[in-house]
Amino acid sequence: MVTEIQFDEENQVVSCAIEAVMTKRIIPITWTDLKDDDIWLYGWK
Repeated sequence: MVTEIQFDEENQVVSCAIEAVMTKRIIPITWTDLKDDDIWLYGWK
């Protein structure tokens, strides 16, 4: 799940992080990857 998003003064996303639900591991990601179907899979696979 996405747990952190930071915006600049112009309200543009500058950083994004996801957190694993079970392990609580936090990983910074490029937020545009969330829109790319080749990189991001929705739901449980």
